[in-house]
Amino acid sequence: MTVTINEALKYPFVRFGRLFYWLWMLIPVLGWLAFSGYVLRIVQNVIKGKYKESPKFGRFWSNCELGLYAWILGILVGFVSMAAASLQVLLGLWGIVIYYVVLIYISLISPILMIQLAETENLKNAFNFVRAHKIVFGNFVPYIIILLKQVVVTLVLLLASLPVVTIIFTFPAMSYSKQYLYARFYRDVKKKPKY
Repeated sequence: MTVTINEALKYPFVRFGRLFYWLWMLIPVLGWLAFSGYVLRIVQNVIKGKYKESPKFGRFWSNCELGLYAWILGILVGFVSMAAASLQVLLGLWGIVIYYVVLIYISLISPILMIQLAETENLKNAFNFVRAHKIVFGNFVPYIIILLKQVVVTLVLLLASLPVVTIIFTFPAMSYSKQYLYARFYRDVKKKPKY
């Protein structure tokens, strides 16, 4: 069963008060880590089949640890993109082509790398590029459909936030919905390659 746009739009609002977990980000660094970890807890819940509502915030330090892993993963993936960007200077036109190919590739598999991190809470498994590649390109059409659904969800939430007051709900809702869609795709993939 494929996830619908309606389900993704409803998901963040079922437990409306949980949208305010973003307020942890008002605490520099530790709050950012904790909220980043919480967003991955959303992924964990959805992978386990808990689609009805976003989870409780849980333990602060546990979320910080998971958030730190997410930051490390993001920084290292960013380094790969920057290394590809440096090829533009060294190889001219071919460097530009390589850079855009790498950038598109990284953009496609990065969400799956984050889901692998959420699923296992292990950086080594998060960096399983081969598995992420198989999941994305072995299910390319459903994956592109999920990306398009995310665009629609984002546009709907942005339009709903035109009254400035609601923008404080919109950005966390977009984050929750985005993770919900990726995690549902991941869970619904019938033949997940093994680690």
